[in-house]
Amino acid sequence: MVDLLLDHSRLLLNNVTGYINFSHDCIINGLPLCLPPENIVVEVLEGDSPSAELIEAIKDLHAKGYQIALDDFIPSPEWDPVIPFISIIKIDIKQYSLFDSHLFIQANKHLNIRFIAEKIEHEHQYLQALNAGFDLFQGYYLSMPEMFEKHVINESYPLWYRQVYQELNQKALSSKAFYELPNTIAANEALQNPQHQFISFSDKRSSISNK
Repeated sequence: MVDLLLDHSRLLLNNVTGYINFSHDCIINGLPLCLPPENIVVEVLEGDSPSAELIEAIKDLHAKGYQIALDDFIPSPEWDPVIPFISIIKIDIKQYSLFDSHLFIQANKHLNIRFIAEKIEHEHQYLQALNAGFDLFQGYYLSMPEMFEKHVINESYPLWYRQVYQELNQKALSSKAFYELPNTIAANEALQNPQHQFISFSDKRSSISNK
């Protein structure tokens, strides 16, 4: 029974929940499953369309205990099937009015979704957003952004992780494939950084065959 857990992400986040943007393709290909659900929030990017594949992937992530957030969300009927599986909705108050936000929040209050008001730049905006029913607030009025050192990784970085994840989650992982995994990891420089050496399973476990 293979039970590998190279999970440095908990140390990297230091018990703080990380909000991570995932593209449409990354979500439907299951890339968030490489990270522990208790440490991250999967952010669906603004502009993504709720395709049938994306909706099913979100349902699957929700069933596995992941928190899903809609970033810069503008309510529309096409997103209605997704809303019950969402934990956090972030609304830019400059793109969607506080009046309409209030109506949307009230209509979905029974779902226990946390609503975040973005682009709060003045006290009166904070007070208006608070009255509209928002739970959390983000913007220059509350905190100015801090600059961090940029870390650039190879474009193929997500693909390498996906390759390793798929190999580990095969129903029957041959002993040859198992012992070749270190070579797969060693072939990519990005995976050599201790901060990025994490591979986690979903609810699957794989047996090793002697082939």
